[in-house]
Amino acid sequence: MEEAETAEIVVLGTRKYRDATLSSDLATERMSQSSRSLEADLLRAAGTYRLSDALELVSGSSQQNNRGGFADNFAIRGFLSTADGGGEYYVDGFIANRGSAPARDPATIERIEILKGPAGAVFGDIDPAGRVNMVTKTPRFSAAASARLDYGSFDTRRLELDATGPLTTSLAARIVVALEDSDGFRDHVGLKRRTVAPSLTFRPSDAFQLTYVAQLIRYDSPFDRGVVAVGGDPLALPASRFLGEPSNGDTRARDTRHQLTGEAKLGGDWAIVGGLAYRSGSLRGFSADQTRLVDGRTLWRQRRERGYEVEDLAARLELRGKVNALGTHHPAFGIKGYSLDYLELLRRRNPSDPAQGGNSYAIDIYDPVYGVAEAAALLPNLDQRELRRGLTFYAQDLWDLTDRFSLVGGVRLDVYSQELRKNLTGAASRAADEPVTFRLGAKYRVSDAISVHANWGESNLLNSGSGSDGAAFAPEKGHGYEVGLSGRWAGLDVGMTWFDIRKSNVLTTDPDDANFLAPVGSLRSSGIEFDASLNLGRRWQAVVNYAWTRARYDDENFATPLALNVPDHSGSVFLVHRIEGPNGDWQISGGANYVGRRSGATDTSGLILPDYIKVKVAVEAPLSRILTARIEADNLLNQRYAASSYNSYWIYPGAPRTIRASLSVRL
Repeated sequence: MEEAETAEIVVLGTRKYRDATLSSDLATERMSQSSRSLEADLLRAAGTYRLSDALELVSGSSQQNNRGGFADNFAIRGFLSTADGGGEYYVDGFIANRGSAPARDPATIERIEILKGPAGAVFGDIDPAGRVNMVTKTPRFSAAASARLDYGSFDTRRLELDATGPLTTSLAARIVVALEDSDGFRDHVGLKRRTVAPSLTFRPSDAFQLTYVAQLIRYDSPFDRGVVAVGGDPLALPASRFLGEPSNGDTRARDTRHQLTGEAKLGGDWAIVGGLAYRSGSLRGFSADQTRLVDGRTLWRQRRERGYEVEDLAARLELRGKVNALGTHHPAFGIKGYSLDYLELLRRRNPSDPAQGGNSYAIDIYDPVYGVAEAAALLPNLDQRELRRGLTFYAQDLWDLTDRFSLVGGVRLDVYSQELRKNLTGAASRAADEPVTFRLGAKYRVSDAISVHANWGESNLLNSGSGSDGAAFAPEKGHGYEVGLSGRWAGLDVGMTWFDIRKSNVLTTDPDDANFLAPVGSLRSSGIEFDASLNLGRRWQAVVNYAWTRARYDDENFATPLALNVPDHSGSVFLVHRIEGPNGDWQISGGANYVGRRSGATDTSGLILPDYIKVKVAVEAPLSRILTARIEADNLLNQRYAASSYNSYWIYPGAPRTIRASLSVRL
């Protein structure tokens, strides 16, 4: 395949198949030297159960507030979409969590592409920081099936089923099922997750293919804001301490997705790729959210009822090809559109001083007694509907002037309208614009092994929702560049990149009222990233990364210039060793992840989350040709740490030592 011969994005693991309709484009594969593709075998070896587990394998990512345990939330190079809703990520080239969406189950993922820098474009979308694109498992025309049963700490039970194969010579099917139940490491915070993902691929000839993928997610768990800092110490309370009310029951997230993608080869070097994705979802339930700590132990809480609903319809169509003229051009012309309908319903009651006849809905953080405190009747707080329509036209060209020197350029026109209706007041705000953004890049191969590259790009991204004043947020605007050096030798890939990115209207926690978000005047992030992977035959594999990220607010309204949850220093190392055995190779893997000190709040508290090192190990043994046993331990040294924070009252603790055992059958 041409992609296999020309692609230079570093593949971590073993790539068996690449569907051009679901993956990053050729320009990204060729020009994004700092990007990485995490393949299925490496994801399994590393024991990835959440997206955050996978992102540890790549430099420049940081965990963010997980929205009560219901969101995959991360920052790339210091930037995220919103502090509460989460960083937008892609599934098969479509934004998959616009509005809101529950965490993805790893059982449905073939690989994860971390596309960094301005060249990390996914079908025309540009962000100077980067994008994450998760590629879904799709049908194969060779029969295969697997099953996996896990049991682990905190009475965690998990079952995965995956079967694929041909139905006819031109039609193949696949179904992935994942069921998980867990009591969780947090008191009274269990989890029930159900995922079903059927898919069909129709391929009547090598020139035409259609793939349909459906996914149904059911995610039930108490809404959990974590623990509070005491005297500025985010680790003052046990990681298991639950400060909500068990009687509030589970919050229920539902997400249903239908997707159709296809490719038609037109002859010569030209093809059309496109797709359509429809997603509907909801988040409903009650919670007790921490708001104020008085006398050092009495915690006031706010009872909330959420009713969020989202409908998201997106489509894209791209013409791509090759032209020989003054070198070789790889042009692409595309059109994209989407329609978003996002309803936010929130009822809550602010706590007040009981000495003045109020209701604090309080709990003792050191000796919690549940079911005693009663909240006052809830009042309507938020009832707003966001209607968003967007249409995008883009064109780009990857130009190989010689076999060593390549240029890429792109232009994008966004035509959008956004309406935010406040149903409680009748107020409505509307915005419409037609911004144009650009991207440029260059790569030069100094030798067969060493390349240098530079990329520059702009972005204009819509923000959802409104602030404490009720006004809708303006779009986030950004521009940035990266320059880097990469080397490729037999079994060794090394890359180092310097980046500098500036954005305005980035949303983060409002320093004056933590119940709301607020836009930052500007946020600048610059730094250096180092990534290396080593493969010594089939026996040894190593993945090493380090990032120095200096992300700072430039806004006098914020008490601290430090970007929320973004450490200056972070890095990881992960090793896989295979030993020959009578039934196949044994696999021993392990690694360590370091996260430096980082800001835990944007207010005047000055909260700092301490640094930590988390160690994981695993042993996998083939018991027969088809049966494999695995035992793994995450946070082996039982390190106490804060995984992320929203403010001093919403700090999510990291999980203690977690041990899992599994049996897998592959046919």
